[in-house]
Amino acid sequence: MSNAPLQGGDAGLRPRDRLATLVICALVIAVAVAAIVTAQDFPATMLATDVGPARFPIVYAVALIVLCCILAIQTLRKPIDVSGDPPATSPSHGAVAIGMAAAVACLVAMTHVGFALATLPFVAGVMWLMGQRSPIWNPVLAVVITGLIHVTFSTALGVPLPVGSLFE
Repeated sequence: MSNAPLQGGDAGLRPRDRLATLVICALVIAVAVAAIVTAQDFPATMLATDVGPARFPIVYAVALIVLCCILAIQTLRKPIDVSGDPPATSPSHGAVAIGMAAAVACLVAMTHVGFALATLPFVAGVMWLMGQRSPIWNPVLAVVITGLIHVTFSTALGVPLPVGSLFE
């Protein structure tokens, strides 16, 4: 279903892939630490029951640090593949460029048609680019993911999402 390599029992990582994974982990941890440091300067509220604006970024950053540490440990525990065999498929740089262009198009479209109508085709398209090619599950998952994001931000967090200039 996806283009991700199969994670077998004895399958090892090439040294280049291991280094790339560890560098990405280090960069994400650095960004998470910077978010924690920045969130410390957020102003506190006067309400005794309010958790304050710094709580969510700190929780999110700590979760990122924990997940990156887990990934780094799994990467270091995986054996190194010294066979030097190239991967079966080469990376698709075109798909990455299309995904980035789709993200920009989604952001531009969001100002005109709103969050839901811009996000539905974007999520379905990104799933297709990542290898999920089901004509039934792509739209269903796109609706579920978009709905979950909408409910989380508009209802749970009280953040209004763009309605779009066509519907105002």
